[in-house]
Amino acid sequence: MRGRLLTRLLLFIMLVFGIMATSTALLSSRELSHALESEYKARTMALARSIADGNTELLLGQSAANIQAAIDQHQEMGDLSYIVIVDAAGEVVAHTFTPAVPGAVLQFIAEQRGKDATTLQPEVRTLRLDDGAEVIHVAQPVLGGRGGFVHIGMDTEPIKTAMSTAILRQHLLTLGVFLVCLAVAFLFIRGITARLARLAAYAREVAAHDFSTTCDVRSNDEIGALAESMRSMAGQIAGHVTQLERTVAEATLDLKDALGSLSAIVGNIADGLLVVQGGRILQHNPALLRMYGLAEADLAGRPCEDVFGLEVSRAVANAEVAESQGDQPGVARLVEVLAERADGQSFPVEITVARVPLTDGLASVCILRDITVSKQLEQEREQSRALLERMVAERTRELSRANTQLKIEVAERKVVGDALRRAEGKFRGIFENAVEGIFQISPEGRYLSANPAMAAIFGYASPEELVLALSENSPYVIADRRETFLERMERDGQVQSYESQARRKSGRVIWISENARKVVDLAGKTLHYEGFVEDITLRKEAESRLVHQAFHDPLTGLPNRLLFLDHLRMAMERARRRPDFRFAVLYMDLDRFKIINDSLGHDIGDKLLRHVSGALVACGRSTDTVARFGGDEFAILLEDLTAPRDAIRFSRRVLDEISTPLELDGREVTTSGSLGIVLHTGGYDRPEALLRDADTAMYHAKAQGKSRFKVFNQRMHHQAQELMEMEIELRRAVGQGSLSLVFQPIVDIIDRRLAGFETLVRWKRDNGRDISPAEFIPLAEETGIIYPLDHWVFAQACCAAKAFESALGAAGGPGPGPGFVTNINISAKHFRNPLLVGHLEQSMRACGVDPSTLALEITESVLLDNVNSAREIAAKLRELGLGLCIDDFGTGYSSLSYIQRFSVDAIKIDRAFVAGLGLEVLDPGSEAIVRSLVTLGAGLGLKVVAEGVETTEQLGFLREMGCRFAQGYLFAMPMPMDEALALIASGANRGWEGFP
Repeated sequence: MRGRLLTRLLLFIMLVFGIMATSTALLSSRELSHALESEYKARTMALARSIADGNTELLLGQSAANIQAAIDQHQEMGDLSYIVIVDAAGEVVAHTFTPAVPGAVLQFIAEQRGKDATTLQPEVRTLRLDDGAEVIHVAQPVLGGRGGFVHIGMDTEPIKTAMSTAILRQHLLTLGVFLVCLAVAFLFIRGITARLARLAAYAREVAAHDFSTTCDVRSNDEIGALAESMRSMAGQIAGHVTQLERTVAEATLDLKDALGSLSAIVGNIADGLLVVQGGRILQHNPALLRMYGLAEADLAGRPCEDVFGLEVSRAVANAEVAESQGDQPGVARLVEVLAERADGQSFPVEITVARVPLTDGLASVCILRDITVSKQLEQEREQSRALLERMVAERTRELSRANTQLKIEVAERKVVGDALRRAEGKFRGIFENAVEGIFQISPEGRYLSANPAMAAIFGYASPEELVLALSENSPYVIADRRETFLERMERDGQVQSYESQARRKSGRVIWISENARKVVDLAGKTLHYEGFVEDITLRKEAESRLVHQAFHDPLTGLPNRLLFLDHLRMAMERARRRPDFRFAVLYMDLDRFKIINDSLGHDIGDKLLRHVSGALVACGRSTDTVARFGGDEFAILLEDLTAPRDAIRFSRRVLDEISTPLELDGREVTTSGSLGIVLHTGGYDRPEALLRDADTAMYHAKAQGKSRFKVFNQRMHHQAQELMEMEIELRRAVGQGSLSLVFQPIVDIIDRRLAGFETLVRWKRDNGRDISPAEFIPLAEETGIIYPLDHWVFAQACCAAKAFESALGAAGGPGPGPGFVTNINISAKHFRNPLLVGHLEQSMRACGVDPSTLALEITESVLLDNVNSAREIAAKLRELGLGLCIDDFGTGYSSLSYIQRFSVDAIKIDRAFVAGLGLEVLDPGSEAIVRSLVTLGAGLGLKVVAEGVETTEQLGFLREMGCRFAQGYLFAMPMPMDEALALIASGANRGWEGFP
């Protein structure tokens, strides 16, 4: 005992001390690890900040060699594992890895790349490199990230080594202290356990009823007090034991008497007695053996299940289970089971089980009673009761069915009566108050009844008056509609949406729609017809209006395109059937209608259109068709013409009629029209083709001066096709960049040198024919191709100007006088486009050309179409540094205020004025105009260029007038790019050899 107690105390002390030492070591190591890691991170951040701040200029210089040398020096001076320098774009500039930067570091750099520069701060993170080494990685931004980043890494292995050394020292110190404490505890506990061992030996002797010895432990502490108490207690126990032995002897004698009496009772009771413990029989009485038909024998010790069956054994076991679950011992439980006798006969048994404590533990005492007779009597009683209950229930069900049937019949009669009354009232209400007419007629067509709504539809005061009137006279306008209605009703059994015209009492004709069905009896014989009548007059009138609106112009009431094409198609069909049938198609468009509409308002324009419509109808015949296609376009179909001259006379009459001035809202309005006529209509298969050719003829009439007519011929069609093909090819040529540029020299006739070029565009069609800009530029402006065309020309001209600039540099500079300028023509339509400036700026930036070497040539119409927009765009062009030159000055609405307002740099005198100089018969008008323009340009400080100089006489006049710049075939034809560069290379910009 002493050894066990001592060992347990020592083990307990060792366990507690070990737990304390381990907890202290873990906590200390964790605090030490955090302190070392924080110290290393602070040190690493200080090194990164020192490198970033000390080498800012070097990092901004982006010199990879200098940066590499600097970081190598820093790595040798400190305990750094690596250094990586990254520029502001996130690209690695220099590093100390061999051979490449690990993937973990590159990933961290990539994460830094997408962060907002305004929120960049030094960031510290622990990374694991590809070789498994763990490092503290610091990213230090330079100048907020604008100068790049300094990434450094410090190995964490020193932290781990320092922490391991500290923990080992702490554990050794703790172990030494623990061993000393353990030795002291051993000596102390040993003194206590020796005395406790002597007390334990004395207690064992007392427990063995040996009171001859005494305890020799004496001390002034708790153990001494315990020894004294044990000596006193041993004396008292000795007296009690002697008294207890006498009491037991007396009780034994009493128990023997009780057992004898109990055995006599058990052997003579009629019920079976069974005592079971642990599943085995302890005792039983003879009555139990007789109950089971067993021979007299002692069954003690045998399993209960083997002798009395499973059910009895299970009942005993259930009692044991119930006790284990909390039932009080001694409480009897009554169970009924089916037992089996030795001969195999089953019989019911009632078992009363009680758990009784015996010497060897608790046992189950069972009283078994054979209840076969009781079960038989109970079964007979149950059968009698069930039979009685079935008889009562059957009778009750019969009575209930009869009662329910009676209630159902009463309820059905009541419901049917109520339903009939409600249906009659509902039908009467619907019949009397319905908006639609409701009627009943006999198979012969006589009206039997009608509601007030039907009487109102036909204009009668009451249904009776309606029935009386319609029974004698049919309401249908067409007499056979009633017979048709009756036939369809008898044949189909119903009629739906039967629409007819009927006559009201007043005689007014209305439209009605009928829906009816046939009512038959059980034999299938027709009783009558019943149905509804609806007045659909308003719907029919609306449909008629919709049809009219679908085929007529809402403003003038004339037929529209759909109806005109239908009439034209019918005229073409008649012409195919009748060779002598002639017709003509005219297409008319009002001249200057948009100006009238915009200036006087749309109300005046609408009145003018109605006046023109009336004039056209008045000029035509009843067989002719006048249609408005929309806007100011009209079409006329003249049918049954005797000769083509009838259409010509009609056209002259129409032009005279609509050109007559008229007054609209107090304003005199005058208009005219242009007519296209198709007379020979025999070769057409589609009406749309006729309209197309009439429209083509009309546009030719407009092109020839308006207020006239033009008869279509095939040459017009060929011209339209040619124009369309030219548009398609031009669009394709612009898209594919298959146009070409040529450059016409602009010369300084005073210094006899090359002063610049005018850029001209040339186009060769797919058939090989060269197309003049005078042909395809108007087409491009009309179709919108001019926008991509001018953008392409400007971009190519910018690149050419850049090449000229390089060639001039190689040739020794632009030469004396004003600078070398390349002129580029641009359409007036661009000055309505706010995107023009952006396109030009983008093209100049792409080619890298100096804007001061470029000038845009524009016509005077640019300054007149939209003054405010043109002035705004011109100011933006001036801000870009581009020059502005007015081409063909003097041929339009020249205005000195526009020249001053738009800050023009140059004007070009039109070739028509220059051509009048140097003739045998001098043109004084041309000379005066040219002289005035030169003087004007000199006074305003403008550059003046004379175009179309072709003779030396013209050149002499221009020199004499003081005009400095000129261009024309006298100097050179427009030349391709390589010839223009060769001209510059020859030194023409300084002095043109062979100058006229």
